[in-house]
Amino acid sequence: MKIIHISDLHIPTKIPFFSLQGKMFSGYFNYILRRKKLHPIESIQEILRVIKSLDYDILILSGDITNVAHEIEFKRAREILNPILDEKVFVVPGNHDRYTDSSINPKDLYHEYFGEFSGEDIGTSNFYLRKKIISGKFLLGWDTNKPLGIGDASGHVPESCLSATKQVLESLDVKSYFLIGHHPLWAPNGITEGKYHRLTNKEEVLKFLNQHRPDIYFHGHKHVNWIKRKDEQIPFTIINSASSTRIYEFKMDSGFHYFDWDEDVKNVRRYSYKNESKKVEEIKPEIY
Repeated sequence: MKIIHISDLHIPTKIPFFSLQGKMFSGYFNYILRRKKLHPIESIQEILRVIKSLDYDILILSGDITNVAHEIEFKRAREILNPILDEKVFVVPGNHDRYTDSSINPKDLYHEYFGEFSGEDIGTSNFYLRKKIISGKFLLGWDTNKPLGIGDASGHVPESCLSATKQVLESLDVKSYFLIGHHPLWAPNGITEGKYHRLTNKEEVLKFLNQHRPDIYFHGHKHVNWIKRKDEQIPFTIINSASSTRIYEFKMDSGFHYFDWDEDVKNVRRYSYKNESKKVEEIKPEIY
């Protein structure tokens, strides 16, 4: 089975200032002054070209499709990503897709534009839980995000979601599955997670997953690529493919992973967009 994992696309979109609300103002100014340069439209176009040229069974997108969760962004993102949106895709939202209350009420914009690629809804109004089977593989998706104040990009997995996940796995007798969220559960030495950027109940989630082990936990959020092999402390693989569209900065290569799955992660290939060449190039994966 061949798998592609992309994340944190932050697709550049021009938004009329008069349509911005609340936290969107600061987020959009950050986009104009900084993020727009780091996520040029050329990078997503080139990445989509490369993805279309690859043979794969599952494509995972672990959130942050937009910048400030404005409906104009969701509409444009849906149009741009349309060439890769099919039955092989599984998508979960990121914190930028849940940026403000207006992204959820009066209607859930992420669900309206990408819900059909997020699997079957098996959650409730209190938590998000979705499942999908692709090429015979069972996938579960969590939404680790909710609208928060300025500067707060932390995440949380409700206890009710953990309980429901356990119930689903046991009732369907699921022995092997992939889990997709947005926030990290682990980071390499030297990569820090601030108080307002981390999964607030990470220890509780890790304890739960040690008992109900996925084969792989896919995530984004932290804009650096890595693959964490399973060990005694964390008995499942963790893969971060964020940000797939970000150009080289601070000696960090972003990009996405393409690998084989056969009871383990094999033949890992990592691709990164190079601003100098305007091309996606294969680079060495960071495996721990």
